[in-house]
Amino acid sequence: MKKVLVVAAVMLTYLTCISTAHAGIVSSEQVIVQQQNIYNKQQVISMLDNVEVQNKLVALGVSLADAEMRIASMTDQEINQLNTQMNDMPAAAGGVVGVVVTVLVVLVVLDLVGVTDVFSFIRPIN
Repeated sequence: MKKVLVVAAVMLTYLTCISTAHAGIVSSEQVIVQQQNIYNKQQVISMLDNVEVQNKLVALGVSLADAEMRIASMTDQEINQLNTQMNDMPAAAGGVVGVVVTVLVVLVVLDLVGVTDVFSFIRPIN
């Protein structure tokens, strides 16, 4: 009888540890949107590898690490908007300067909202 109770207790312990998996169907559209967001973020980060962009950031007093942190903290919507603006720019019309200005505008907006503190002279709106 004691052996049966021990076996029953062990089985009950195993059964309580088993959890059910909850899986849902993921549509192709959801996967495409997720991959597009990852691609857009990589494109924006890859712009920081450009020497001209790095020089412009240094001239404006923004370190490369701060810019990378800012980009990493941006939402998918902000990244998509920034990437769309960069892709819509004509190639010969300010290219790198336009990208730097766009990134700086995003950084200033994030400073105003209080998300980051890259520019010490900008106070949050709160």
